[in-house]
Amino acid sequence: MPKKKILMPILEAGAGHKMPALAVKDSIEELFPGKYQIDVVDFAVASGALAADKRMKGFWDACLKNHTYARITYRMMELTHPVGHIVLPIGFGSFIRKGREFVRQYNPDLIFSCHYYSLTVAAMARDKLKLPAKVIGCITDPFDAYSFWCEKRADNIVVSSEKSKAKCMRRGIKPERIKVFPFPVNNKFLLLAHNRAEIQKQYGLDPSRITILTSEGGQGIGMIAGYVREMYRKGYKVNILNVCGKNAALKDELDRMVRDEKSDTNLVPLGFVSNMNELLAASDLCIAKAGASTTFEALFMNAPIIFTSWANQAEKPNIDYCVENNTGWYAPNARTFWPIMDEIMSTDILKKYRQNIVDLKLVSGADDIARFVIGRLEGDI
Repeated sequence: MPKKKILMPILEAGAGHKMPALAVKDSIEELFPGKYQIDVVDFAVASGALAADKRMKGFWDACLKNHTYARITYRMMELTHPVGHIVLPIGFGSFIRKGREFVRQYNPDLIFSCHYYSLTVAAMARDKLKLPAKVIGCITDPFDAYSFWCEKRADNIVVSSEKSKAKCMRRGIKPERIKVFPFPVNNKFLLLAHNRAEIQKQYGLDPSRITILTSEGGQGIGMIAGYVREMYRKGYKVNILNVCGKNAALKDELDRMVRDEKSDTNLVPLGFVSNMNELLAASDLCIAKAGASTTFEALFMNAPIIFTSWANQAEKPNIDYCVENNTGWYAPNARTFWPIMDEIMSTDILKKYRQNIVDLKLVSGADDIARFVIGRLEGDI
């Protein structure tokens, strides 16, 4: 008997939508080994809507480079809901058509999407093709529910907080269709192949120093690189693991700086990595933009965060959550960033913030979401 098929369509712009999907996929495979075929796909690419994919990802890159632009477009879409949803059929009609054909050929038994456009295209395809598959959306913003997420054609919307649930309800999603689970962090993320000392040795880190992990998301676009350069030139006595993501030019630049300029700072530039769990385990502090996956992965690995930016309004609550719980700081400019760094270097505040993270007693929702998805697939829920 063929396995039932679960399609997980996303848009792979950075890792913010992919990582929660993989977390749920891996949990299903751990809890129900060998029972289901599960495919996480970069939906527009997989369906052949390459021009639409380029425009959608180009838009997000533009948002990362210009946060004012990101916030204005976010606000505009919120204020014009539901009229603003015409953006998808007008601007990305080929994605709707080709996505529908992909769904027809794949013929899923259930669709679970961690990206709003992919969720809508999949739900439209399911209805147009009159497939029996359930459609579940999983909002990857822990404390928000951007209007595009509120897809009324979905059978269920999974959220990570009561705040998100309330926003979905204001957008017309029936409360019985909304399910609240903790934010999904991959169980594998919490399993380390090497201990902290081994990881530090692998990367040539001085264990007597604070180790800082810096990341601006998968695209590697943002302002953190400037702080890294200045810390290096000032000679901060720290280790820095700088993840450049897909920004190869930045990695080349930092490699040259390490090679050509002497410093007391131990800087290790890295490209796109697949072992963020180990890098975080080796680190005492994270400097990052306010993406949800980055935020919760850092907290799960007990690394307080200095947030330097948020791209749109959906990311700002991640900062608020950490600041309110004294597990992170917000430093939107150099005037605020350097006093925070000086306090970290001269006091025991980092130790206190690490204890505050422990006191939150965070748990991952990946297994619970996996059980819910299978319950819907098998008709048990």
